[in-house]
Amino acid sequence: MDLKDYWAIAEADIEIQNPVTDRKLRLLDDYCDIRDGLRVLDVGCGKAWLMRQWADRHAIDGTGLELNPAFIDFARRRQPARGRIDYVEGPAEDFVPEPDSYDVVLCLGATFALGGFVQAVEWMVAVTRPGGAVVVGELTLKHRPAVNTHQHLPLDAIESLGVVQRHGADVSAMISASDADFERYASHHRHATLRWAREHPDHPDHDEVLDKSRAGWDYYLRTIRPMLGWTVLVGLKT
Repeated sequence: MDLKDYWAIAEADIEIQNPVTDRKLRLLDDYCDIRDGLRVLDVGCGKAWLMRQWADRHAIDGTGLELNPAFIDFARRRQPARGRIDYVEGPAEDFVPEPDSYDVVLCLGATFALGGFVQAVEWMVAVTRPGGAVVVGELTLKHRPAVNTHQHLPLDAIESLGVVQRHGADVSAMISASDADFERYASHHRHATLRWAREHPDHPDHDEVLDKSRAGWDYYLRTIRPMLGWTVLVGLKT
């Protein structure tokens, strides 16, 4: 099964495709000084909820990079009131912007699209103009396991902050998902996939969707819930 199809099923019910609330994301309006005339780039934009909110209220020039055609179709059907957003379908690594060319560069939960957290930060800072905002949301470690399980775990929030700082952006703000935020996000995935499986018992991908759903739910319960969080870092390019 194509993973893009799986995620279209799992995230059918949500527009904010991260474990965070709209109220918390609206803090970025101030942290990024959103106003008319800004150029905004969103890497792995999904349904582009945040950028569409900005373009409803401000005459921004936005570009969304997204691999999943279902998410791009959703976003394109919701044209913003004031700004303009163009969507580029395909791998983010194939998009080659000019250095120092965007006022705000976002990557919320999609650093894998640029090769991982460190590589994504380096890429994002390079294409942000001096003084512009780099906004990256990522899984972060809250508690290390008492016993070494040899499981790959992400950086903690302070270590992640250090990566952003070392690549040339002063971290000016942080937004943390709560346990309840993550629980809501994971539960949406689980509920949507189980519902789809009930409604499509004869679909050729039925069993694979259930397998992926179980694996994701188990990872949430056993790893994310006890040890991980999700943090948005806002850096201002020096």
